[in-house]
Amino acid sequence: MRLDPRTKILILAVTSVSVFMNKSIAVECVLAGIPLVLLSTSGNLKRTLKYAAFFLALLLIQLFIVPGLPVTFGGIVYMFAVYIRKLLPCFMLGSFLIATTSVSKFLAAITKLRLSKGLTIALAITLRYFPTMREEWASIRDAMALRGISASAAGLISHPIQTMEHVYVPLLVSASRISDEITQAAITRGIEHTGERSCIEEIAFSFADLLAVIAYAALVAGMIYAGMKGVF
Repeated sequence: MRLDPRTKILILAVTSVSVFMNKSIAVECVLAGIPLVLLSTSGNLKRTLKYAAFFLALLLIQLFIVPGLPVTFGGIVYMFAVYIRKLLPCFMLGSFLIATTSVSKFLAAITKLRLSKGLTIALAITLRYFPTMREEWASIRDAMALRGISASAAGLISHPIQTMEHVYVPLLVSASRISDEITQAAITRGIEHTGERSCIEEIAFSFADLLAVIAYAALVAGMIYAGMKGVF
């Protein structure tokens, strides 16, 4: 589904607030279900299944495992299961935004919102930063695997010093270098230009954007109704 970048930002903002104000598990499942559908339409089926499995596992932990645990330990597990689960819809929408939005389209949409130049630059660099870091992490992980060094959690526990030296230190160095390179590339392309910018990207709202806005408006209304009536 092709949505305007402004619609993606709007539903991400609405979700970020709604997941923590909502008290209904049914509404929360819908809040997670819509990002799953959007993410699956972007071609990230494997990632969608991982998010769905993780969300379902955390929900089952809250409903069936926590009630049988001691009060103190159960409270800790409950907090972990609930708060991590509430963050998942935001992570899914963030993944959908990054996977389906090019920097040029994002800048064109942000420009129409007439936000400050500093915020525009920061958002554009962030959008490009995370995919680049993911590629860098995959390269470091593969290179260390050839040397017999595991970048997994088990490798960190069994050989913490070796893993930090050969995996995480190069990752930190790469993170600093990538941020500088992306910033320089953006400045080279004239992102700091103070005059009126032109863009070849055509940004406009469509019927799909209208459906997304209506769906989330209905979700917010359902959340308010569930809170007033005490619906599960």
